Amino acid sequence: MLFEGISSTQIHFSDRGVALTDTLDYPLYSLASERIRTAFRIAYSLLDKVAFLVNRYWDLGKDPDRISFKNVWMVEKKTRLLPQFEKLDNPPLRGLFWLSKELFDDQLKQTTAADARELHGIRNALEHTYLRVSDGWAKPFEINGENDGRFGIAIGSDELEAKAIRVMRMARSALFYVSLAIGVAEQRKRFANPGQLIGSMPLYRLDDKRKRRDPC
Repeated sequence: MLFEGISSTQIHFSDRGVALTDTLDYPLYSLASERIRTAFRIAYSLLDKVAFLVNRYWDLGKDPDRISFKNVWMVEKKTRLLPQFEKLDNPPLRGLFWLSKELFDDQLKQTTAADARELHGIRNALEHTYLRVSDGWAKPFEINGENDGRFGIAIGSDELEAKAIRVMRMARSALFYVSLAIGVAEQRKRFANPGQLIGSMPLYRLDDKRKRRDPC
């Protein structure tokens, strides 16, 4: 979806004939632009889904309504690492933890990435308020183009594309890290219990016919 949004150079048939008002600030309203927005949202939400998996697999007992990729590692409402992780020797999990440091949180404001607050702001604007995307070349020339946070934020198309790629790379890394971390944990369970019988199950490929949406 992100690739299609970035690489699109044609007017999609779903955009033809749609009545839109030209507000003279060079806004982008098209399927291609919406694909980039949607890809950003999905990639960012994947990070929180990874946090739910960490909470479930390592049995952290966190409140599901408060879990995020940034705070799942910490004592509730504290900036202190959970005891379960303090002496846990799992390099991929440690990498996942440091990846979470690249995000911004209203309570855990320390971050290792310079653009963490910007990514956080774009995500909130997409989810809750309004993100106005303008042609990249026009953004520097806008009057009062600075974001004041009162009603959404404004961003150039080239900047949105760069931020979407950035979040997508983080989500990809998170999926690698969490799968490797669980693999390390499962391997150590087997080594710790050499005489224990551990069941297994085969993995089957899903037939392509199952990927089709049949009409009702």
